[in-house]
Amino acid sequence: MNWKQKVNFRDLLEDYDTDKDELQEIKRVKPIWIEKFNSINSLKHFVEPLKKVKTESQFNKWLGGVFDYCDYNSIWVEL
Repeated sequence: MNWKQKVNFRDLLEDYDTDKDELQEIKRVKPIWIEKFNSINSLKHFVEPLKKVKTESQFNKWLGGVFDYCDYNSIWVEL
């Protein structure tokens, strides 16, 4: 595969604490993710949908969409 771009989400995933209340944790980490995605031109369009995310299930669905988009557009996601 000829990857056009590489992005790293490891720090963002490590920052999420699964032992804490999911609603509070999503609220806490969402601004960090928004800032990261706003800094990546090819992924900025994921910010508005992310703003609507409130639960871990919604977050996982959103993240799955990000991974699908990256695969389709030859963007390597480092985890």
